[in-house]
Order: sequence, then structure tokens, then C-alpha cells
Amino acid sequence: MIPTLMCVPLTLLAGAALRTVILMPVALAELDFQLIEAGGMGGLVNTLFEGPPYSLLLARPALVQALVAALLACGALWIVAALVAMLVRRRWALRLVRGGWIAVFVISAMLAVTAFDAGSAIAAAHAEHNPEAGDAAYSTFLLRWYWVRWAFLASAVAAGMLVLSSRGKTVALYVADEALEQAIGDRVIENLRSGGNDMRFRRSWLSSALLHWIVIVAVPFLLTLRGCVSPYLVPYGRGEARVTHVMRVVKRAKKPRKKYILRQNAAVYWDIPDLNESKVAQEVNEQTQLTHVADRNAVHGKMGAGGGKKGGWPDGVPGGKIRFIRLEYSGRDWDDGMDAASAADINFLNFLRKEVPFPVARKSESHAISLLARYPKGRAPPFVYMTGSDSIRTSSHDKKVLREYLLDGGMLFADAGSQRWDHYFRGFLREVLADKRLIDIADDDQIFQMPYTFPNGAPPLWHHGGERALGMKHKGRWIVFYYPGDMNDAWKTGRWGLDRDIADKAYQMGVNVMYYAITRYLEHTRKYRK
Repeated sequence: MIPTLMCVPLTLLAGAALRTVILMPVALAELDFQLIEAGGMGGLVNTLFEGPPYSLLLARPALVQALVAALLACGALWIVAALVAMLVRRRWALRLVRGGWIAVFVISAMLAVTAFDAGSAIAAAHAEHNPEAGDAAYSTFLLRWYWVRWAFLASAVAAGMLVLSSRGKTVALYVADEALEQAIGDRVIENLRSGGNDMRFRRSWLSSALLHWIVIVAVPFLLTLRGCVSPYLVPYGRGEARVTHVMRVVKRAKKPRKKYILRQNAAVYWDIPDLNESKVAQEVNEQTQLTHVADRNAVHGKMGAGGGKKGGWPDGVPGGKIRFIRLEYSGRDWDDGMDAASAADINFLNFLRKEVPFPVARKSESHAISLLARYPKGRAPPFVYMTGSDSIRTSSHDKKVLREYLLDGGMLFADAGSQRWDHYFRGFLREVLADKRLIDIADDDQIFQMPYTFPNGAPPLWHHGGERALGMKHKGRWIVFYYPGDMNDAWKTGRWGLDRDIADKAYQMGVNVMYYAITRYLEHTRKYRK
């Protein structure tokens, strides 16, 4: 029974590891296609992987299916070997199981290193030939690193299983007539436990290995656990709240031609005034229109506040960076766009990085709504992002935490992924902010003016819940910005068929929301940072 229980998890680990590494070149080929579509360096994958087995995989997709089928066959063979080892108490049965573990260790370790080198090569080569898109390639590599972890894990577990299978008690199950005073596995475990013959060397080695493991593996892992949040530090500096070079031609309405009317038995009125022809009304209308238009001589300043040339916010922190945080909830597609394939969040952060002089995170983050209460006062995210395509199920505690976060300076940036989600989100807001209501955001609102101008409000996209951007205000500050047009899809790789100009407008609208949220949050929470 013991060999069977030891082999089954190994089979699953090895299967996940080998299948991942086999499909790695296909994933890189997909990345190569995205680079070509984006105007980057084409043919990069074919250049890096022109030798076997990558050239065969890229040229013959059917071969991938054959390799996966062979992998499943190997998994079945290992399970059969475990069953044989459980039923047959012979030396050859134990050797059969050990052979399977050795194969898992060698193949998993070799392919894990190969996959790691492939990711490093794709990032380095693309960054060298196309510096502007290098960050996107590197971010994609970081996300795909999570695939490779299965191969490393399989090789590590296989090594441990080999040691356990070499212990005297395990061998005695199959070779009962042989004296096993000091089996290999027992000696290895005893050396690790007691320090071996040279205590100083063994202690030094164990201390060094333990320290490296804590720093490289344990600490980063603990930081990713639920319940751990890091303060949101806005970049320090001084910048301008200037608009960019966005021009709109304001067409003058043609004045109606004057009509001459002759009334009997009355004085002749040659000009009958019309309320719409009032000079005062015309001047007000023209002035209102001009507030939507950037001056043709305006200079694109460094984004921020306080008046300066380097960009940033006076209430920020040196070394701070802009982060993009999503809210997790029980519902479908809350993480739509976080994956490396669609890369909506990564694309938005890359666009922002090109527009600002201060640091920007390479990838987005996500955590539960309840963790908003864990941030220090004045160091919470200025905005959090929420999207989806179906129902929204949260606890009453989550709703309370979100309400307190919004009223204390934060902002909810919501984006409808479907009409169904629009329906559920409106109901969700009524429970979170029962005393508020969604209202239209006027075209001349500050959120549409800086740093990009949108004369007609938010750009038109898919309209899952209307054509206007909506919001909720608290003490003169927008605490909810709701866009029912699925801005998230416009950020995705491929843009869902949208023209690049329209997609750029979606990026710019996201930057405006971010800029507004950060600026107003720092103003509202200044009392906490004194």
C-alpha cells in the first residue's frame, strides 16, 4: 500500500510538469504572434528555437498531441508499477518502482531547466531588439514561471521518494531474508539528522541551505498569503495637472436667417427675438465648449501635483510606485484580463509606464475585499478595480469594509463585462452605499479633463449597461467610477477587434481615473500622514 500511495502523487506531479514544458514552445509561439500583431519583432521564437525539439513542435502541432499521449502512457505505467510493487514482494518490483522515480527526477529536472532557459531567452532577446515592449515580454515570462514550478516540484519530490524507498524498513518488505543494518536511505537520513561524520561541515551546509531557502522561498511565499498586504506608496515628486495635446473642432451653429413679418393693425416688427439667439446664452455656450478643448500650444507636463517638472505627488514616498489592485469576490470572471494571454492589466500598466516618469508595477495584484481593512491609514490603495460577467456574492462584512474604504478616501473603479454583471453590480452598490445613488458624470467633469481630455465623456465601447459613465459622490469627491462599456476588453491583447485609436482612448480613460483617484485620495487622507 505504501508504494502505491507514494507513486500516485508523483505521477500527477510529473504529468503536470512534463505537459507544461512540452507546451512551453507553443505558448511562446503565441507570444510571438502577439508581438507581430503589436508591431514588435516578428519571428523571434523561430530564431531562438530553431533546433530540435522546438522546431518540430512549432512546425508540427500534431506532435504535441503525440507527446502528451506518450506522457499519459508513462503515467499509467508508473501507476501499474506501483500496483505491482504493492502486490508482488520481490526485489525486481522494488527496482521497478525506483526506476519510475528516477525517470521522474531526471526528466522533470531536465525539462524544468529547459523551460526556465526558454523563458529567460525570450525575455532577454525581445528586450534587446525591441526595448519598448521588453517589459511586456518580461512580465509574460514571470507569469509563465508558475508553470515551471511543477517541474521543479516533481523533481524534488522524486528525490525524496528515492531516499524513502531506500530505507531499511521499505527494502525489508521486499527482501525479507537479507540483513539490512545500514541501508542507503537510512544513512542519508541519519546524516541529515545528526550532522554526519564532520559536524562543522554539516552544520555549516545546513545553515546556509536553510538561510537561502527562507530568503528565496519562504519569505516571498508568506507575503503572498491571504491576510498580508503591503502599504500602497504613491511616488514622491512634483508634477503638473496639465492636459495633453487633444484638439476638438467646435463647429459653430449656423444662425437662422431673419424672417420679416408684417402684422395688420400693429407696428411693424422687422426682427422678432428668439430665446436661442440670446447673445449671453451664446457666449456661455461657447465658453463651456472651450473648457473641453486643450490649447494647441499646451505642453504635456509630467503627471502629478504640486507644480514641478519631475512628476509625482508631494504627499508621496520616495521609491513608491503605481500599483493596480483588483478585488476578489465569489463570482465569475473577476480576474478576467489578469492572465498572460489576454494581458489586459499588463497592457494597461505598460501604457502607463510609457506616459509617466515614476515607477509602475510590472503586473497587477488581487486580494479579497476584507483585506482593505488591513492597510494603514493614509497608505491604502487610492483605487481598486472590479469587473466580472456574472453574479457578485459577498458577505455583509465585505460590504461594510468596502463602504468604510470608499468613505475614507478610496475609490472603486468598476467595469461591466456583461449586461448580467451590470444588473448585479447596481444591486451590489445599493447594499454597500444605500444612501448614495449612481448619477451621470458630466462631460466637463474634472475626471474627463486631466491628464487627457474627453470632450464628450467616456469613449464609446460595448455599452453593457448604457452609454454614459456613472458615479457616486461623497463630499464632492467621486468614490465610485462605473463604466458599463467593458473597458477591460479594450485593454486586452488583440483589443477584441477595436481600432488602435479607440483602444488608446480606453487606456487614456483608465489613466484619468487613476490620476483623479490618487490626487483626491492624497488630499483626503493628508491628516493621517502628519
